[in-house]
Amino acid sequence: MGMTIDEFLVANLPEGKSELVRGEVRLTPPAEAPHGRAATNLVVALSIYVKEHRLGWVFGDAVGYELVRFPQTVRIPDASFVRADRIPSDGVRQGLFRFPPDLAVEVLSPSETATLLEEKIRDYATSGTRLIWIVDPMRRTVLTIPADAPVSWLAEGNTLDGGTVIPGFSFPVAEVFEGIARDI
Repeated sequence: MGMTIDEFLVANLPEGKSELVRGEVRLTPPAEAPHGRAATNLVVALSIYVKEHRLGWVFGDAVGYELVRFPQTVRIPDASFVRADRIPSDGVRQGLFRFPPDLAVEVLSPSETATLLEEKIRDYATSGTRLIWIVDPMRRTVLTIPADAPVSWLAEGNTLDGGTVIPGFSFPVAEVFEGIARDI
């Protein structure tokens, strides 16, 4: 048997991002600057909109979600959103969220394989995440995977929107990549 979630939460792990996937610790190297810039651009834009409209909370990559449909699995998206009605009225408590985010954002890194990415997408979708954005800083594209609409690829001339998950939110795809050199 692999590691439990309780063991994972107190484990002394090397620097970098770590997730627990079916009892197996998965470590990734620290994010490179383009990865961090794209994630930050989205977190800032989402946070401003979500707070202004009192829709819920936006998180960076420091919040874990226990995906209870999969034993001993904790995913940590690069950015995420949780609707207000899913957050306790008196605030969050110690521990992980024991549900999937409504929006999960994953920014591709050079170390990410297609197999690992596909597994993450499947985990989020199967667990009930209603919208997934896959951000590719190298190609300057965003893949949107909504639970209630067709999948779409967006490029810099397009606008990213929150669909039914974050109603009214829109953000130019070009601004996701603001501050990232074109020759990465």
